[in-house]
Amino acid sequence: MITENDVAKIISEITRIPITKVTEKESQTLLNLEKLIHERMVDQEEAVKMVAASLRRARAELREGKRPIANFLFLGPTGVGKTELAKTVSEVYFGKEDYMIRLDMSEYQNKDSIDKMLGNADGARGYLTEAVRRAPFSLVLLDEFEKAHPDILNLFLQVMDDGRLTDGQGRTIDFTNSIIIATSNAGALFIQEQLAGGGESSEHKIEQIKETLINEHLNKILRPELINRFDGVIVFKPLSMEDVVAITKLMLNKIGEMLKIKGIGLRCEEEGARKLAAEGFDPKFGARPLRRLLQEKIYDNIANKILADELKRRDTIVIGANAEISVEKRKEL
Repeated sequence: MITENDVAKIISEITRIPITKVTEKESQTLLNLEKLIHERMVDQEEAVKMVAASLRRARAELREGKRPIANFLFLGPTGVGKTELAKTVSEVYFGKEDYMIRLDMSEYQNKDSIDKMLGNADGARGYLTEAVRRAPFSLVLLDEFEKAHPDILNLFLQVMDDGRLTDGQGRTIDFTNSIIIATSNAGALFIQEQLAGGGESSEHKIEQIKETLINEHLNKILRPELINRFDGVIVFKPLSMEDVVAITKLMLNKIGEMLKIKGIGLRCEEEGARKLAAEGFDPKFGARPLRRLLQEKIYDNIANKILADELKRRDTIVIGANAEISVEKRKEL
């Protein structure tokens, strides 16, 4: 017999909007969000805690009025995990990393860019409004938020407060099933100076930095009422070398998962991971150069070995102490 919950489940799968009651499995996911996020994300404890708490409140239907699921402003230097956390939330909460609508707000510096975002009466569709209309249960990532024209920033006052926006064709677009995450590098140098040398980075210290950022940096580029619309202004700490080593291991694990599908193993010595981390870390750009380094030194090398037929099922790729790659051949049965 088909039940009401069966119908609701099918609708949820089509629309990606969860209208069924919270199941025991989903309940465990929500209660363990921090752990699940940290399987992909290194450190940034405060950011992870705040995001997880907001998502639990939203799914338990304890949010105020018709607002988006959550509105966050992520502050911090380049390459510390702001975008990675957004991707992780999209995958853990919505089911796929692809359920993320990403806008580079530096492309909306002119007032005329409003048409690009909302569409117009002539039939042109807005990039933001059309994307949310088609996939309302998505994470909206607004990169370099502060670079957009003030008139465009003002649009988000309504989005964050009322959960809706009217597009260029007069249609009301519903944002109540979306998560809004804006990122900014504003005050990045100040954050780095305050946390330089790996000194105290307690919750109290982060709170002091956040207060100074809002009062002395953000208020110069964003209207106070817009800042107040965010459920949380979250400061991301600069990465330590140990953080970068942990990120290196996470990235290598991803390579290992891809190789596992081909029946190939991957083993990395501790010193090899540390050497890759040291080579791929740049204090100015955080962990971003690390991904490029792994592509050049690890991905490309493995790809060449596969194409040259030097790597077969049941073989193991070994990353040695000097980050050199060798192949441990399978044992004959």
